[in-house]
Amino acid sequence: MPPLPELSPRIAGLDAARALFACLRDATVETVAVAYLDPNRRLLGMRHVVGGRDRVAISIRTVAVDALAFGAVGVVMAHNHPSGDATPSGRDVAFTRALAAGLRTLEVVLLDHLVIAGDEVTSLRAMGVV
Repeated sequence: MPPLPELSPRIAGLDAARALFACLRDATVETVAVAYLDPNRRLLGMRHVVGGRDRVAISIRTVAVDALAFGAVGVVMAHNHPSGDATPSGRDVAFTRALAAGLRTLEVVLLDHLVIAGDEVTSLRAMGVV
């Protein structure tokens, strides 16, 4: 997948990330979106994966391969909870920790993992998971 032209300002905070992942707010099935960022936190590209009613799967390998292909130094990930509850599940926390560790070995930083449910957004970084 070739890099996207720069379409947005820096993704430098929770508000910018919320805007970037706004498409997940009202999705009726779980969907994950991964944003790949350059050293200035500009968007290089994204991947979206659509799952089922209460689960979506993306592998650490997929995120890592994309990060290397884009030349990304940072990754921000988000997924929605169609249930309306933005509380991260145990699986969400475990995957986030494993992804952060895997990306670190490639000198890529997982900047945050957001769980979105309507207008509610939970940052796993703010929770101390990342």
